[in-house]
Amino acid sequence: SLKNKKINLLIYIAGLHHGGAERVVADLCNNLDSNRFTIKVCCRMGPGAIGEDLINQGHELIGLPELSEASPYLRFWTLKKLIKQHNIDIVHTHDTGSLTDVAQCRMVGTRVQLVHTFHYGNYPNLKRSYLLMESLFGRMASKLIAVGYEQAKRICSSMHFSAASISTIYNGVEMPSANRRLEKIKPFRDLPGNPVIIGSISTLTEQKGLTYLIDTAAILDQRKVNCVILIAGGGPLQQELEEKTDRLGLNHMVHFLGWVPNAASNLLAGFDVFCQSSLWEANSIVLLEAMAAGKPIVNTDVGESKHVIDIGKTGYVVEPANPEKLADALNKLVESEELRQKLGKQAQLKFSDNYTVDKMIANYTELYESLV
Repeated sequence: SLKNKKINLLIYIAGLHHGGAERVVADLCNNLDSNRFTIKVCCRMGPGAIGEDLINQGHELIGLPELSEASPYLRFWTLKKLIKQHNIDIVHTHDTGSLTDVAQCRMVGTRVQLVHTFHYGNYPNLKRSYLLMESLFGRMASKLIAVGYEQAKRICSSMHFSAASISTIYNGVEMPSANRRLEKIKPFRDLPGNPVIIGSISTLTEQKGLTYLIDTAAILDQRKVNCVILIAGGGPLQQELEEKTDRLGLNHMVHFLGWVPNAASNLLAGFDVFCQSSLWEANSIVLLEAMAAGKPIVNTDVGESKHVIDIGKTGYVVEPANPEKLADALNKLVESEELRQKLGKQAQLKFSDNYTVDKMIANYTELYESLV
């Protein structure tokens, strides 16, 4: 019967290097019920590190050479053949280019359901051409998904969608498996005076507001607050941020760890406090991972953070680009181990109730099944 028929799902994305959308794709591949879904993944621009992991785990990545060689204007024609060849029921897209391709397939008569998840967190500040494409082709989707309520509001106001046309499904993460060796953290644990370890994990880009985190470090240093700040990740601003740290004489307090594979497992357990200084987000994956690891959090008021964090109970939310406010909140947590333990415990409980991969998978499963 149709009810027992396996659903053929194609997940379509630009690439699978690093990032929140890419992590969601990997979690869908690894956690959707293989008795109910046959899952294939298509990347337009090569698989990247997360894609390689999926291939090694036995997942099927298809259509790479054809699609990367196709003209962007004719790519949908190649995709149309691919959808027919693999008898795809639903395509789930995760970026503007993918949405555009599948919407065009539907416009020329391809009978396939289209689910699109918006992952960008800074609407309406997106290239005008991208906004126009998302606004136009989003109207061809069977279902539009936001990853947070704040993001959904911004999408509706910037692209004139009705509130009813967008559902919200929160990202979910696995409970990080703590690597108790924590080699990258050990040198800082052994420092004289046992400073409190404040950690941040992100790509080193303008979005992450790390220049303000360094200004925050300067304030904490001036106040003689007993802490170190560890910044994990790489990216285009690395040299600039390191030079600023050096210029302000903060090398004893701010340390750059570079890219750390599986950072959630290999670092979070070793932090005393997690801090995210972003200027914009949709619904941050690493914020959820920090909650899963039972860490008290100081986060800027971007994206979904004020809904995710219960202020004063699981962490603190401060306005972006305000080093003084960030320093005040961090100061509170550095001074009281009891407060850190209490907030961390509450953060972990809230994570377990709301932001697990299982919860996200259940929501997407229900959505896919409702469409077929």
